[in-house]
Amino acid sequence: MENLTIERTQRTPYVDFNISGELLIEGRSTPENSVEFYSLLINWLKNFQKTKPAKINLHVKLEFFNTSSGKLLINMFKQIERFRTIGANPGIIWYYDPADEDMFQSGCDFQSIVQVPFSMVKN
Repeated sequence: MENLTIERTQRTPYVDFNISGELLIEGRSTPENSVEFYSLLINWLKNFQKTKPAKINLHVKLEFFNTSSGKLLINMFKQIERFRTIGANPGIIWYYDPADEDMFQSGCDFQSIVQVPFSMVKN
């Protein structure tokens, strides 16, 4: 199992998924093919789950995401939720600019969907 790092582009966020269990997505998410982009992340998570980590924290620092990215973020959060079945301690940390009501509300919406500790942090 190796770390997954994807450099930021104008349309995709920076990704740093570390086998330590600390994961980061940061930037803008408007890829032309959201399914292709997020499939890489979800597949990495599925493989990482097989290593039976003790903890996993996903730090989400998005400035903006489009609708298709939002749907796939939910899929990724649901994959994080599955870590509970192996006894891992998953968490999602959603960072938002206090002046950006939409990103705050998106975090609240996601928080209500997944059954893992979900922290809202002012960025």
